[in-house]
Amino acid sequence: MARTYLDTDRPIFALATAPGRAALAVIRVSGRSALELCDRCFSGRRSLSGARGYSMLHGFLVDPDGGERIDEVVAAVFRGPRSFTGEDSVEFSCHGSPAVASRALAALERAGLSPALPGEFSFRAFINGKTDLVRAEAIAELAGAQCESARADALARLSGALSAEYASLRDAMLDLLAEIEARLDYPEEEGPDEAEAETAGGPDATGAAGARSPAAAAGSARPWLAALASCEARLERLSRSYLGGRLRQEGALVVVAGRPNAGKSSLFNLVTREERAIVSPEPGTTRDWLEAWIEIGGYAVRLVDTAGLRRAEEGVEAEGVRRSLDLSGRADIVVYLADGRAGLSAEDEAFIALHPGAIKLWNKIDAADCRPAPEGGDWLPISAKKGERLESLEAALRARLDLLAGGGLGAAPGAAEPLSSDRPSSHADEVRLASARQKTLVDRCLEAVRRAGEGALAGLPLDAVALDLREAAGFLGEITGEIAGEEVFDRIFGSFCLGK
Repeated sequence: MARTYLDTDRPIFALATAPGRAALAVIRVSGRSALELCDRCFSGRRSLSGARGYSMLHGFLVDPDGGERIDEVVAAVFRGPRSFTGEDSVEFSCHGSPAVASRALAALERAGLSPALPGEFSFRAFINGKTDLVRAEAIAELAGAQCESARADALARLSGALSAEYASLRDAMLDLLAEIEARLDYPEEEGPDEAEAETAGGPDATGAAGARSPAAAAGSARPWLAALASCEARLERLSRSYLGGRLRQEGALVVVAGRPNAGKSSLFNLVTREERAIVSPEPGTTRDWLEAWIEIGGYAVRLVDTAGLRRAEEGVEAEGVRRSLDLSGRADIVVYLADGRAGLSAEDEAFIALHPGAIKLWNKIDAADCRPAPEGGDWLPISAKKGERLESLEAALRARLDLLAGGGLGAAPGAAEPLSSDRPSSHADEVRLASARQKTLVDRCLEAVRRAGEGALAGLPLDAVALDLREAAGFLGEITGEIAGEEVFDRIFGSFCLGK
């Protein structure tokens, strides 16, 4: 029967470093009786099971059956609960050859340890109360960070800042629930807020049977509606932050577009600092798209050089144009090159009309016959061939990436933005979420909070409002893992690397 994450009684092991040739290989072990089982594979002056926590022992990894030496190692011993997983753990630092790692892993399995599932060490840290699901996801995000901004974002989440915000929101909702339920349990004990609402409502505030009108009910709810509105605003900010978090974690798609021979491939080679694209005066040299990952202003960027845009009836070139248009439609940022020697064509103007937010480059300013850039179009003059004015493009890209990473607050979709790099990012210190799972649950929580507020204002019974608040608090519990099932664990931790 296949093991599951909830099978926590078995001690586990895994290679924590990347497989292949390296200076060192680190093998992690964790679980009940892990130290005693590892002693079967370790030969040194002291036993692992007798070592203190946070100590390091020099010795040899040996075959548990015949005692043959496999490698000279250093073993770091961690005692639960003061370890990453909350269990007794060992980390063996071996020489980093594939042969050593393979023999060492086989020896540990023969000694009675089980190969770890992906992310099982992080899962055990979660199940033993050493972390929550938010910080566990941040571990994987930090391991996969492709750029500086992704690293800083993931580290902020790993430090617990985002978890603290979720916990604070859930506490606020539970406090509101306690207040509502107190009102439901003791409706005859009217506080000063309710009395003021009755007075303000006048003689028509209650019906013939003493029932309160919707207006009076809303008035009585007003003291805690402010707290509910605060929760709603905080959830809205978290939901908006996902765009910036996703951009940092996954990178931005930047597409270089333009007509044939506009200089796209020269620009691509210039920005990537390598000769990736073939440069030729013959139009249509690039029939398909090329891509490269680069870093601009601390952001990971997937830069794509596309085929030239021109009318093509059929064949390979027509397919290249179709793909170029498709990529441009999906791009986070479009960089459009116009040939300054040829001037604007109908194709140029049609594309710009479809992508008004594109960064527009007037290329070939190094040529004697280059025409002046059109006025009032925010064109950036550049020479992709000579590298002249490249800094203006990089500044424009940094500014646009900062805008996207901030969630695009205050910007109309598709609208062109000022191409200045002097604008500081006003969102640099915010804690963002980058997990699609968390985004879904935050949005569901936000919907429930909005229903609770609308219901209170409409005069719905307080028990109906309380139901929405309980649902909202439950969604926050799912985010942190206070409420979660095995399917959730498989989905989250199954995406981790082995050894994490």
